[in-house]
Amino acid sequence: MNPFAGALAAVSLSWRIFKRTIGAKYRKSFLGYFWMVAPALLITGGVTLASQAGVVMPGQSSLPQALSVFLGTLLWQVFAEAIEVPHQAFEGARSYLTRVHFSRAAIVLAQLYESLLTTAVRLTAAIVFVAFGHGLDVGGCLLLPVCFYGAVLLGLGIGALLMPFTQLFADLQQTLKLLLGYGLFLTPAMYQPQGDGAFAMIVRCNPISPLMDAARQAAAGEALAQPVVFVVVLGVGLLSTIAGLLLVRAVAPILIERMLLGGR
Repeated sequence: MNPFAGALAAVSLSWRIFKRTIGAKYRKSFLGYFWMVAPALLITGGVTLASQAGVVMPGQSSLPQALSVFLGTLLWQVFAEAIEVPHQAFEGARSYLTRVHFSRAAIVLAQLYESLLTTAVRLTAAIVFVAFGHGLDVGGCLLLPVCFYGAVLLGLGIGALLMPFTQLFADLQQTLKLLLGYGLFLTPAMYQPQGDGAFAMIVRCNPISPLMDAARQAAAGEALAQPVVFVVVLGVGLLSTIAGLLLVRAVAPILIERMLLGGR
């Protein structure tokens, strides 16, 4: 089979897998896609109350604080879930991956489709909330999707590059889950870093931080403060995704062989 035909077969199979799994996942859920934005709403409410009590100092923003926190939290969710896509794809297919011969790219693509769908739901919620809570111009409507899907690319690239190692070493996957669970506190999602201390530097160097800042500026109708950094992050996300998917394709036979032998 030539590469083009193989790619078409992978896309076709991945779409069938996606339709089956996404239907089964949300068919029994009464609230359905609401759960995709529920964590961000809860965090936004908690941070708003903490700010009013003087516990959290969010810093200056052209947006209302609740909208600023909501956007930042949604972007972190998109980024963190995209990192998990390659690992979850292989884990979810472990029961039949070693028994059925098919394009291994299909399982990653199927998981990616779900990530793109949840991102679309969160992006729609962000646009609606910003439009009603602050107002949104055409530039903001165009730039917000770039920020959200840029977070998908960045997360997917990092996750694909890490996937061979998280599959081989369970401790690394547990460490990654811990970082993703609490990494929100190392971003400017809930507050702006002050000064030049170590913590402020960590927050500013977080790869998702430029996308959060750009999303807020776009929502507020402002020009991007650091357009070059924003473009560089998008470029890194694209390149890392391409490199990561090529790596996944190359190491898939080795991982499957280890599964057959009973290893990680």
